[in-house]
Amino acid sequence: MENKCSVLMIDDEQNLCKLVAKKLQKSGFHTHAAYTGEKGIEMAKTLDIDVVILDYMLPDMTGIDVLKKLKEITQSKVIMLTAYGNVESAVQSMKIGAADYLNKPIELEELKNIIASLCRGKQSDAVMEKDKDKDFISKSPAMNKLVEMVEYVKDTDASILILGESGVGKTAMAKWIHEQSHRKNNPFVAINCAAIPEALLESELFGYRKGAFTGASSSQKGKFSAADGGTIFLDEIGEISLSMQAKLLHVIEEKKVMQLGSNEYESLDVRIISATNKPLQQLVEQKKFREDLYYRLNLMEVTIPPLRYRKEDIEPLIHHHIIKLNTKYNKTLAVSNAALQQLISYDWPGNIRELLNAIERVHILKRHGTIELSDLTYLFNKQESHSYRNQPIKAKQTNLSHALGEVEEEMIKNALEEMKGNQTKAAQKLGIARHTLIYKMKKMGLKF
Repeated sequence: MENKCSVLMIDDEQNLCKLVAKKLQKSGFHTHAAYTGEKGIEMAKTLDIDVVILDYMLPDMTGIDVLKKLKEITQSKVIMLTAYGNVESAVQSMKIGAADYLNKPIELEELKNIIASLCRGKQSDAVMEKDKDKDFISKSPAMNKLVEMVEYVKDTDASILILGESGVGKTAMAKWIHEQSHRKNNPFVAINCAAIPEALLESELFGYRKGAFTGASSSQKGKFSAADGGTIFLDEIGEISLSMQAKLLHVIEEKKVMQLGSNEYESLDVRIISATNKPLQQLVEQKKFREDLYYRLNLMEVTIPPLRYRKEDIEPLIHHHIIKLNTKYNKTLAVSNAALQQLISYDWPGNIRELLNAIERVHILKRHGTIELSDLTYLFNKQESHSYRNQPIKAKQTNLSHALGEVEEEMIKNALEEMKGNQTKAAQKLGIARHTLIYKMKKMGLKF
């Protein structure tokens, strides 16, 4: 498949430009070349360029000057080429807005991979733009069937009970129902009933008047009043006490709420969506949950299947989350097919919450390029990870920085030996950039 990405190289080394162009064209990229800074700026103005490869030393101006101008006139991603060891110029270029930098002489394969990653990031941004603020992502038959069922009641005021394991996306489902309903322009108020002590839950839900109890120095509106006209989401509803259940039942039946310390009722128009990972019907049978409240909350029951039973949802969830993280951390990461298949094959006992947490950890550690299978090793080899953490540090150092330095040096040596001295592959294994590895090797006096 042809790559639609357009690349402009600004460098006075014409042979290098031709070499890079030949490499990129074989991979389907469109390429352009400029041998002076002025010509490069002119081409960037007139052409639709996705990525600029910019040399630091040009015959008519510095690459920094060109970079500043490019940031004013284009949204193109810029990769800075610097002389080996010229760290100061690299740091300066990154502060101005360069997406990455490489030391000369460059490795063409590494350059191609970085450009491909930057282009994928741009294309993904465009595809995901319309969904960038949505957290409810699904495409599996199981979830499609569930959504189809919810469609029938989303515009009614029917109470909905959402069931499912921890982390399956109950909150996201509740928000989606609200956003699809006629109440979407009114508040969506969520409260985790398990996170609030029993003594405070009533005041949180219903509010209180000034002087209602010690410390009530002013009146406070409750969550129900705050959600008036919209939706209130009662998460972990199975955790509330029987006495609190009775008060909640009264609010639902009367559609009125009374603040603590008040003798007046306030009428409400609130839709109630509740959720729990507990077997609520079983709790009813055990007399631990009121049957009448259960039926009031359960006009419609929605059970979200765990992620291991809807693996078709894993890929879109990963892509969606990476786009959000790219924006959050100002990166342009993508994920390789091998890494994606590994993530899909895992059962994710913590469901979506565990998946997204794992993706963010990998994203933080990966500076640029593509998330590869090697980046996921520690996620799926916990036994090895635990055994490594339990190994004593060989050097009997009392100074923490010295001890950490020795561990770092040993890891770098091991990675280089395993990759037979290939610095690019060793850097990928360690989860750091190649220029960072070179800097550390130079600092440690390592030669491979």
